[in-house]
Amino acid sequence: MLSVELRPARPIAHALGGRLSLALVNSVLWRRSAEPVERITDYPALAGYLRDAGGLDDAALTDLEAGAAAEPAAATAALDRALALREALFRLFSAVAAGAEPDGADLAVLDRVFRAGMRQIRVGVGDGRGYRPGWTGLDVPSWEAAADAVAVLGSPDAPPLKQCPGETCGWLFVDESRNHSRQWCDSRMCGNRARARRHYQKRRA
Repeated sequence: MLSVELRPARPIAHALGGRLSLALVNSVLWRRSAEPVERITDYPALAGYLRDAGGLDDAALTDLEAGAAAEPAAATAALDRALALREALFRLFSAVAAGAEPDGADLAVLDRVFRAGMRQIRVGVGDGRGYRPGWTGLDVPSWEAAADAVAVLGSPDAPPLKQCPGETCGWLFVDESRNHSRQWCDSRMCGNRARARRHYQKRRA
């Protein structure tokens, strides 16, 4: 099989993981707790979340919202596919961050969505920036995330993929710190919680 090299082309907010596919995965807050918080409750929330993360522009958001309003049943189905991809990516990225072998079923989900997106890609005129490939349709969020995930996993110069060790967290991110020494999703949140817990345990001991 011919090897194709992809490089992450759209870094997004550091606070959401640094890449679009990780932002999608991190749309569940406190994933390892007894009461995780779901931030994507319907299709407009999916499109709006990815726009706010920096993964979609305003024009794409407008198109997706209009498409969802015109075809609500299709939008619900596209949302289900996006969330299924998100959960497969969470398991896949978690395994990679832990140095473990990803489940073949999760890789198959990513492969299926990625190939579906590649079949739909078209080359169009950019906004004064020449020609560029792009998608149209309600599955754009899934295709964008899948393409980004393939780049995160396959780029030889990609930063290390890590997972926050916070007991109730599970946040995933690329470590772009100078010495690749980043440990927590946010040292002020999970980091402080862990330090406070260690201090309490020492006092009890």
